[in-house]
Amino acid sequence: MQFSFETSPARVVFGRGAVTSELQAEVERLGVERLMVVVDSTWELLARRVTAPFAEATAAWFADVEPHVPVQVADRAVALARRSRADGLLSIGGGSTTGTAKIVARETGVPILAVPTTYAGSEMTPVWGLTRAGRLETGTEPAVQPRTVILDPDVTDRLPARLAVASGLNAMAHVVEAHWAPRANPVSSALADEATKALATGLRAIGTDSLSRAGSPEMALRDPVGAWAGTLADAGEQLLYGAFLAGSTFAVTGTGLHHKICQILAGQFNLPHAATHAVVLPNVLALNAPAIPAVTDRIARALSADDAVAGVRRLYADVGAPRTLADLGLRAEQLEEAIDRVSAALPIANPRPVGSAEVRAVLRNAFGHAA
Repeated sequence: MQFSFETSPARVVFGRGAVTSELQAEVERLGVERLMVVVDSTWELLARRVTAPFAEATAAWFADVEPHVPVQVADRAVALARRSRADGLLSIGGGSTTGTAKIVARETGVPILAVPTTYAGSEMTPVWGLTRAGRLETGTEPAVQPRTVILDPDVTDRLPARLAVASGLNAMAHVVEAHWAPRANPVSSALADEATKALATGLRAIGTDSLSRAGSPEMALRDPVGAWAGTLADAGEQLLYGAFLAGSTFAVTGTGLHHKICQILAGQFNLPHAATHAVVLPNVLALNAPAIPAVTDRIARALSADDAVAGVRRLYADVGAPRTLADLGLRAEQLEEAIDRVSAALPIANPRPVGSAEVRAVLRNAFGHAA
């Protein structure tokens, strides 16, 4: 056994109510005196409530976050940070909010304190992304890694069920791919196993709760505003714990074919980031399964299934997960362009060789057939 294992330093504070009880102390711990708050407008009321005790230290607010971090939005955020002489960033929101704060940190060098509101996991990585002219640019820099992360299930439990499912499966995609990503190692795979178990536990609870309230998970997930976890405290904690492990694992292992496909689809065709990961995952897993039987065996065990692909599909059925790219808004006439764009990015890290034929098979299945 021979491997290297490198993690990015971060302080993580996990617990219900932590964003209320611990936030001020964590801001002080960072020595921040002029805080800029980067927040998704959906969460602005929460952000103003939890920052009220130290409002005098809040120098600026930026609430114009957009999906995939368009360069124009990032430039405005950077300009505000410089104009307000911010010496720290508080990010409250999902992956796009964290991503916006990361670009500000990249350009200014100020530290980030992140409070994620989804299961995206971006807060645990030194990876940044920026969309310019419809193309997603990415990179890895230690300066963008949040210095402190507050993980509060009371916050993430507020997600509507359909968004919680998509976001949880986004995290699941990270840990499934982590088993064969370029820097995978025995430690990261052990973390991925634990994350898979926790995420599956929480996701199945969403399906059970949806079924009891609406007759079927599919009907319940159509509710655009209803939160799912009001009485499912353990499940909410498991989902956020699993997402924490998923983000940490993703930061160690890097990415491969699955993530590259999703980056191109989401960035070029403006598809929802988390749901795109959910749709693509079982199709890439099915492509790779024959080449990695030992890996798929451990994924199956973590899902309490006999077969990894069947286990993922069963989980999707249990929670009424999004199934096809067509459902997410990709049009039939865009499919060939999508295939061409992913093929143009080859070679892409993957446990079995991938050419244009394999890209076509994955994307055609993801577009038109239930996974």
